Parts: sequence; C-alpha cells; structure tokens
Amino acid sequence: MSRSNRTGRFLAFAKNESGWADFFITRIGLILFAAILLLAAFRIYPMYQEREVRSDLDALTSDLTSKIEAVDSVMISGYNYNYAFGKNSRHIRIEISTGYVIAHSNISSFMFGDRELAHAEPVISHVYPSNSNWNNVSGFRKYVSDMIGDGKNGDGSSPLEFPADKEKIDTIFGSIEKELALTPFIPDLDKPVFIEKVIIYYKNDAQILERDFVFLYQ
Repeated sequence: MSRSNRTGRFLAFAKNESGWADFFITRIGLILFAAILLLAAFRIYPMYQEREVRSDLDALTSDLTSKIEAVDSVMISGYNYNYAFGKNSRHIRIEISTGYVIAHSNISSFMFGDRELAHAEPVISHVYPSNSNWNNVSGFRKYVSDMIGDGKNGDGSSPLEFPADKEKIDTIFGSIEKELALTPFIPDLDKPVFIEKVIIYYKNDAQILERDFVFLYQ
C-alpha cells in the first residue's frame, strides 16, 4: 500500500468520530479491566492470608485446650503432660486464663494495613496457669501451707480441714481467677508448657474429699 493511501485512510479515520469513540472506549475498557484485576489480586491475597492465619489460631487453641482437658480426665494427682509448640506457631501470642485459651497474630497487607486477629477457645476444666502467687505445683503447695498454717498443704499425706480450709482455698482461687482474667498467663513458645493434674484433699471427720484442678506452667 502506498504512503498516500495510508495517509488517506488515517485522515478518514481521524474524521470518523464514531471510530475515535470506539477506539477510546476499547482502550478505557481494557484499562478498567486491568485495574479491576489488579484490585482483585490485592484483595484476594489478604483474604486468603487472613483465612490461613485464623485457621492456624483455631488449630492451636483447640489442640492446647484438648490437651488440658485430657489431663483433667486423669484421676492421678501429679500426672503431667509436656506440651511443645510447633515452629510454625512462633508468630502467635498465646494468653491463658482460667476460662480461655486465646491466640493472637498480626497480619499486614497493602490494602488493609496492619491488623491483629484473635481466636478464643473456652476451657471446661478448672485450669490455673502461673500467677502472682505461684509458678508451679510445688510453689502452690508452699503457698497453701503458708496460708493455712500447721504445715498442711492439701496433698494426700497432708489433707486440709473441711469445710473451714476449703473456704480459704476457694477464696484464693477466686482471687487468681480475677487476676488472670485481667492479666492472662503468656507462655514462651520456645519452651514447653507443663500441664499437671492437681488434687486437693480435704478431711471431713473420717472421710477424705477430693477437689481436682489442672495447673499449667513453664
């Protein structure tokens, strides 16, 4: 095709308003379509990321609470289980109170910025993590001995008096429940958590009564 013919066809197209309209509409449509795809890509990834993180939080809290309840089902005082956190849990923060295991994790995305996700799993057992009064079972026995007096600590060889000492113990545990509700125990995920069955024994005349708990500490 000669140069003059090409020039003529371009001039004819330039004068054709509908042709220009189609041209721009097509280009604008392509640009908008590309923009929509780009926005969708930026949105889908954070949604996928959030779903994965929530799944991790749910799995971890469910696993830990199931181990706590498994120890609670054992009727042997002193039975314990060492719970180790997986390497893929290092980005998670765990909080444990007497009623819940809560997992937190931060996520970041271009569209939504930094956010914190959390998942709480209720604990059916009477679980008592480390607190301001004791860090482990031996610390608890010493604390009880100091509070009750007469060298009694509530183990099998040193039962407490029922009902007088039980009221004191219930007051102690009630105080710990309030404390842990405000400031939960936060374990170091690089270290194992010890989950131990604890039974407090009470003497009621010739009868021995038991009250069982689960202690959690590092």
